[in-house]
Amino acid sequence: MGKESVIKRVYRDHYRPLLFFSLFLVVLSLAVIGYKLATTGDFIDKGVSLKGGITLTVLTEQPVDPEELAAYLHEQLPKADVNVRTTAEAGKQKSVLIEASDTTSEELLAALQEKIPDSKNKNNIAIDSTDPVLGALSFIQTMKAVYIAFLFMAIVVFLYFGEHLWAKIIALALAVVSGIMMFHATSTVVAIVSLIIGAAVFFLCFKYSIPSIAVILAAFSDIMFAIACLNIIGMKLSIAGIAAFLMLIGYSVDTDILLSVRVMKRKEGSIFDRVLGAFKTGITMSLAALAAVIVTLIFVNSDVIRQIMMVLLFGLIADMIFTWFQNAGILRWHFERKGKT
Repeated sequence: MGKESVIKRVYRDHYRPLLFFSLFLVVLSLAVIGYKLATTGDFIDKGVSLKGGITLTVLTEQPVDPEELAAYLHEQLPKADVNVRTTAEAGKQKSVLIEASDTTSEELLAALQEKIPDSKNKNNIAIDSTDPVLGALSFIQTMKAVYIAFLFMAIVVFLYFGEHLWAKIIALALAVVSGIMMFHATSTVVAIVSLIIGAAVFFLCFKYSIPSIAVILAAFSDIMFAIACLNIIGMKLSIAGIAAFLMLIGYSVDTDILLSVRVMKRKEGSIFDRVLGAFKTGITMSLAALAAVIVTLIFVNSDVIRQIMMVLLFGLIADMIFTWFQNAGILRWHFERKGKT
């Protein structure tokens, strides 16, 4: 009981340092992403489905060290970008999955046969290739989808929490125009104009509804934190991973909206009491989702499912930080300025 009271006291009396800590994490995440962009030209590692190349799967129970095999393939194919993973079932290796770009399937298979004899049997191998142009197009389309989803999430939040009807109407009109332009954008100029109009939507949210921008900022922070973590562990993102970010937008706003509704719409108790009430419900939701993700990561061997779960794992961890430190801190600061406690 004493421990719980200390935690409550820290959360009640020192929410500003917690808020600044969450903002520091956002800045740190952006720095990691910026470093990745500056050193590689991409803000995240893209898999074969997003940049083109070959995916070669070999069914083999021969023990394989992914790092050793990757180093060997780099020696044999110095111009190729190679990534090696293994899949297992009940703790026993079942296959080796190799993603490679800037090489051909014949060259890759020839180099591999010296290390993995099972790859000489055509029944043990599966080859899938993606054209680089198609991969780049897929990446652009998925990025458009994430932007449009995030934009309309923001406008829905603003329509609910915004204070001025005229600002809501203008923001909605701008969001529709921005979304349509981005969806049909075939040139960089059109995409940039769409982003500028979208920025105007976010400015209206910031200007006329601090609770709205707090929710939007928390969702943005979740995504940036997840991308930074993926960069740190070196996971290559596929189209499935991008789809996971669309899921993450929904996961991230549910607890934020729960918090904001409790604080803004309910009248009983102090602001802190309402935050604490929302925390008990929200953290239970997040921990339940987190437990499901961890169980899936442990028992499911599908590479696609594991990638989705990794994005959600980092996103859910981020959501607990940015909802209860950042969003809650902004709301408390906002209402304290208005003289409400």
